[in-house]
Amino acid sequence: MEEYHRVDQYLSKLKLTDQRLILITRYLQRPMTPEQSNKLIETASRLYATQLMVYADDAARSKYYREQVEAFLGTHPQADTKELQVMMLQADYNRAESAASRWLNDPTDETSKQTAQEIFARIAPKLVEYHRALEKQVESEYKQIDRMMPGARRDELEQENKQLEGVVGRAAFFGAWSNYYLVLVEGLPTTAPQTKIAIDLFRQLLDLKEDPQATTAWHERADANRMGLQQEWRARALIGLAMAEILSDDLPDARRCFTLLKSGQTSPEIVDQSDYWYVRGLLNANKPDQAANIAKSIVQGYQGGTSPGKTSLCVLLADAGLREKETSPALYEMGVQGLVGLAKLGHHSAAIQLMEKYHIELEETPNFYMLWLIGQQKFAEAEKSMSDAEYRLAQAELTKALAAPEAKEDLASASECRYTLGWCSYRLGEYVEAGQNFQSAVVGLRGPNPNKAAEAAWMSFVAYQSLSKDQPQYGLRAIEVLEDLKRDFPEHPYAQKADYFIAKLQQSRGSMTSSIRQLQSIDASDTNFWSAKFDLCNLLRQKIDQAASEAEQKELARQLQDVVTDLQSRLQPASATPDQISGVVRCILNVADLGRKNLLDTSQFATSVAEAKELVEKLPKEDRAWVDYHYQALLLARQQKQEGDVTIHAQWLLDNAEGTPYEQTALIIRALEIDRLAAATKSPGKNLLSEGLAIYTRLLKHLGSTSGAIQQSKNAKVACSKAADFAEKLGKWPEAATYLRVLVEAFPTEQEYLQRLGRVEFQLDNYSAAVGYWRTLLVGLNKGSEDWFEAKYYQLACLQKIDRPQAKTVLQQFQLLHPDWGLPPWRDKIKAIAEQINGPGGS
Repeated sequence: MEEYHRVDQYLSKLKLTDQRLILITRYLQRPMTPEQSNKLIETASRLYATQLMVYADDAARSKYYREQVEAFLGTHPQADTKELQVMMLQADYNRAESAASRWLNDPTDETSKQTAQEIFARIAPKLVEYHRALEKQVESEYKQIDRMMPGARRDELEQENKQLEGVVGRAAFFGAWSNYYLVLVEGLPTTAPQTKIAIDLFRQLLDLKEDPQATTAWHERADANRMGLQQEWRARALIGLAMAEILSDDLPDARRCFTLLKSGQTSPEIVDQSDYWYVRGLLNANKPDQAANIAKSIVQGYQGGTSPGKTSLCVLLADAGLREKETSPALYEMGVQGLVGLAKLGHHSAAIQLMEKYHIELEETPNFYMLWLIGQQKFAEAEKSMSDAEYRLAQAELTKALAAPEAKEDLASASECRYTLGWCSYRLGEYVEAGQNFQSAVVGLRGPNPNKAAEAAWMSFVAYQSLSKDQPQYGLRAIEVLEDLKRDFPEHPYAQKADYFIAKLQQSRGSMTSSIRQLQSIDASDTNFWSAKFDLCNLLRQKIDQAASEAEQKELARQLQDVVTDLQSRLQPASATPDQISGVVRCILNVADLGRKNLLDTSQFATSVAEAKELVEKLPKEDRAWVDYHYQALLLARQQKQEGDVTIHAQWLLDNAEGTPYEQTALIIRALEIDRLAAATKSPGKNLLSEGLAIYTRLLKHLGSTSGAIQQSKNAKVACSKAADFAEKLGKWPEAATYLRVLVEAFPTEQEYLQRLGRVEFQLDNYSAAVGYWRTLLVGLNKGSEDWFEAKYYQLACLQKIDRPQAKTVLQQFQLLHPDWGLPPWRDKIKAIAEQINGPGGS
């Protein structure tokens, strides 16, 4: 047994639990006293319980340990402790919860209901019983530990008792949920004892016990930031408490629980699911009216931007409500709200499937979302039949939907609707309308659904390209769409194809001069007047960039300014469409840019930016003209040395122009400001350092972060070094190492980079890599300098970890040459590492 304890302590120190269990199994096969055998079996039982707890959320590992436990219990039945049983019952709970969820989602599923009933009826009282017994055991153990002298045995018992506390918590958690579900699956009255048991266990877990002696309510004493809600099981316990309170008809306390959940340090994923659980709890407690009212207010607040929690809630509303269309008008209305929510979130296919599942026929209505769903349904039918007639029906419904008032208030949903309308027009060969609808859809889709926005931009290009052979002005429109695609979605595969198609379109268009002449001839009465003038401005701007002389550039700039002046005189902002205003803004900003470059009167720079500002404020914040405006306004503010305005415009571009060429300028400005703020204090705050790392990381996406890019660009080199520096100061060693390795690869003899990477690799315990850098430095540095002694210290420290004999040799050589141990501060450090190298353990 002495041999066993010696090996077990070693394995325990290394946290090799599986090896400890193998060791116990082998020693139990040897002769020993009953007392010794029972002690080993008790230890094995506790270790198995620990492993089941650690891997409870890993299905494969959990199954493996359950099988191991069952085999062990077959040989050693006395190992069947309450602690082990709690962890074994968790598997039963998981099966019962899945069955209960299936039944709640489909009340006709009697098989699942019966399965849940049988399991919960068996495990709920056991979990409560085990919780009480183990809780007493923990208290008793702590009393015994408190009487012990400090030492290894006390520490060991304290650690074991902490693990047992974890099992107590599990028993309370699963016991509470089991009693909650038992009320539901057995159809017990909400006043049944199981409801109170669930509430009491949840409250005990979260330390939210109600104190009759207290002068303030429990929720006023509760501090969400101290409840440990960042731990998933504690957040789910608070959800369970809220649902149990709903079951006991205490809606105010339930709402307080959800308020605590959202105001604490809860993970965004669980907060996202909170509305789902609130409504689920009301439906479980048979409170359809409250569920319907809350669901309506939640869905009305959706404005684009889907999430798993929102989607789950809408599917729940639709499933629970639509199946009650014949029996409960309130629930049916809730189901319709679920369909509306799915439509607003862009999940129209899911909405249509639910409509078909429950045979729902939506009546003609002035509501945008209902009309949109009708249009989506008809479009889905048209896609199956490819019938022009059915595409016309879908087109009509979608057009009516976009005319509804809600379409103007919900840009994201309207853009989804317009995207489908674009497909109707495209299928019908109406390419002008298709191109316009797809192009208009991009603005609202760009934020919530960038992939679909890129798809819409590409389809707009495809539609205009189809027209460009016979109508050249659409070739320029197609080029503009592709340029926007490159700017807005630079990483998308479509953006990679854009340059090729732009070149092909320009080639097919022939002479740029003739195209300009053709566009200049379009009369104001022409329906394409505005788009033609926008195309003309873009074409003139391209020709300016290609002009051979400054005189030619200035003449073309004057022509562009004349076109813009004419457009401004014709524009009536109060009645103009957003597309017209946006186009004029971008043309004005072309004039501003030409003024900045001295190709027009320099006063035009400030004048045009001010004129653009007045118009751009009439556009939605998602319009692409905002990006162009803020970029030119930023350049103007820098020229005028208006530091406050520089900060405002740079921050806007950082927040809204990620991935665009304009982002780079804003990043450089913010990076310089962060450098200034960091240099102004000896200890920059964590927030400033984190922002510095984030800014330089983004900047490197533009400048390049490969060794080749860093060799060719001084700016890339500086940015990479700065990113590493901020990562080092934050203690983010893996990130720091990533940047420094690239720098050393690009500049393998640069002392600063070798030193920094050597320190970082040492922090990462990469001693073999680190020692190579320090050896390189030792060769190149002046012997006896402070930097040389630093390199010697790190060389010894690395060798002490990976090659102790070599460390001793190097140390002996060092002592011969430097009996005074070198210069401070490395003198004391080298002495300390020498003691470790010469000591009995070597570490």
